[in-house]
Amino acid sequence: MSTSVGSDIFAFLAILLIGLLVLLLLRHFLPLRSTPAYVLVPIFLALFLPVSIILLLPIDLASSLRSDDEATRGVWLPETLILLAWRITYWLTFALTCPRDRFIYSLRSNGRYQLIVLGCGIGGLVYVFLQNGFEGTSVKALVMA
Repeated sequence: MSTSVGSDIFAFLAILLIGLLVLLLLRHFLPLRSTPAYVLVPIFLALFLPVSIILLLPIDLASSLRSDDEATRGVWLPETLILLAWRITYWLTFALTCPRDRFIYSLRSNGRYQLIVLGCGIGGLVYVFLQNGFEGTSVKALVMA
């Protein structure tokens, strides 16, 4: 089994380079020392995350190749690391782009939908119990339907 040490080093250096370039870009347009952190951090992440996705996608494609030959795979990382990177990137991007009031609205809408589905399920379960009695096969038939 081959190791991904070379790919790990490349990915780490690439992420470090992306972060450094984003900081240099911010330094060009903003005074870093006088800009408050609550402004600087979201702007940094808003620039850093999309660029890191551009790096993460080809690494993910190369990692999903089923070849054991390192020369044909190129830069690859372990599956757990790729999954963790995608999750972090996705949720941070989602949290930075979703306004608070829209987030609360979607939570309420999804909660209402889940309660309606739960109510329909309980109603169907009560109906099946009243029609067929309290038997395991009745519940199994309801779940399969």
